[in-house]
Amino acid sequence: MAVGWGALMAGVGLVVTADHPGRINLAIAVALFALAGFLAGVRSEERRIMHALFGAIAGIVFYAAFVVLTWVVSLFGGPDHADFISGGRVDWYWRAGAFVAAALIGGAVAAFRLRPQGDQRPRRRS
Repeated sequence: MAVGWGALMAGVGLVVTADHPGRINLAIAVALFALAGFLAGVRSEERRIMHALFGAIAGIVFYAAFVVLTWVVSLFGGPDHADFISGGRVDWYWRAGAFVAAALIGGAVAAFRLRPQGDQRPRRRS
């Protein structure tokens, strides 16, 4: 369930910013991946950073499924299909690395903020 929350946020971020590969949209996508990693980390009970990583990967898979769906629609006379890789492969690899790193940072923030604080009871002196 935690990976699903992260994947949904990350995938929607990629779908929304896919048309225009400019710097603003890249910044928006990175911020949404960080939020996705945070959401995946918050929703999981343990291994928060791992859930954030899998959420980011699942978000990219969600986007790939969206691109395949647009390709199928374009075969039946719909509008042109979306491009999975805009700007070249090397550019996409850098972007994907930035997305995954942002999700890991979001998961790390969730892990840090939600770590156990220890025993909060006052201690008795003997």
